[in-house]
Amino acid sequence: MNATFPVWSERFDGGSASEEATLFKQLASCMTIVQERNQAAAEAACPMRTLHAKIVAGITIARLDVDADLPEAYRSLYIQPGASIPALIRFSNASGVPQADTLADMRGIAVRLFPPEAPAHDLLMTNFPASHARNAKQFVDFAVIASGDKTTMMERLLERFGPAETQRMLTNIQTGMRPCPTLAGEHFWSRGAYLWGKQPVRYAIHPVLEPGSAPSEPLGPDGLFDDLARRLDQGDLRFRLGVQPFVSEELTPIEDASVPWTQEASPSVEIATLVLPQQDLHSETSRAGHALVQSLAFNPWNSPAEFRPLGNLNRARGVVYGTSAAHWVTSAPQAST
Repeated sequence: MNATFPVWSERFDGGSASEEATLFKQLASCMTIVQERNQAAAEAACPMRTLHAKIVAGITIARLDVDADLPEAYRSLYIQPGASIPALIRFSNASGVPQADTLADMRGIAVRLFPPEAPAHDLLMTNFPASHARNAKQFVDFAVIASGDKTTMMERLLERFGPAETQRMLTNIQTGMRPCPTLAGEHFWSRGAYLWGKQPVRYAIHPVLEPGSAPSEPLGPDGLFDDLARRLDQGDLRFRLGVQPFVSEELTPIEDASVPWTQEASPSVEIATLVLPQQDLHSETSRAGHALVQSLAFNPWNSPAEFRPLGNLNRARGVVYGTSAAHWVTSAPQAST
């Protein structure tokens, strides 16, 4: 029996996909300014990722185990009941300038799935449920201002966005940036909508911690890696993957990435488990895997059409991330990230 889903649509800046694509190219050029400023601030010899510059851990031994009782509405392509899909993972600090794990920051996880007989599929998430920016233009304008002269930043934010939007965005960022005692205990959200088969969803993962595995403060600048290494030396780490289905444009907007999809509006449906098996992150094999992961360019548009990104900010990421990667992928290895 075929499921019936709510009617949904996307709205393009400029009235068409082609007009919006032209704008995205301009925004990508603006983000290279941010990338160059971050490189200068880090005193790096070559370009880095514009955001999420510091890799905390790169793990090549992981998998996504799909639930055996996966509901029909969430079955598509290789996401099928009982499927086990190999994966690799990049944990990161969100700042565009590498900094110590002890400092307040947002954190990210990039999961690359390797489904059978299909291209790789990237799932990107951050440990705060909604973006500070409503759309791509707002995101880029904010980033350009924030990466500039700090003494005039507030003045320029107010001039560009006005008091209400400036306060809203700053509150979002200040709330999201916080110390993180352990990545094993973090929740991560997609923050934007994605097609999942025939319906839009937002997805997220939440940790499954064993009793007695309470987080502890990182002891040094690479404390988050040390914590993960200790935990994985003792046993598996698991995160449950859930999806929130689109309900309506009012309650679960596709184009405005700053609006959280609440559990009241769209209860999450758990569908799979992300498993990091017990392993030695200090081994030669793991170190080689870490280096491999750091060399990869992740992009939400690394996905089949059935799982494509939705919404203005997500549509822009394909172009913006690609432009950023074109600078750092061809550069010399980054010793600091």
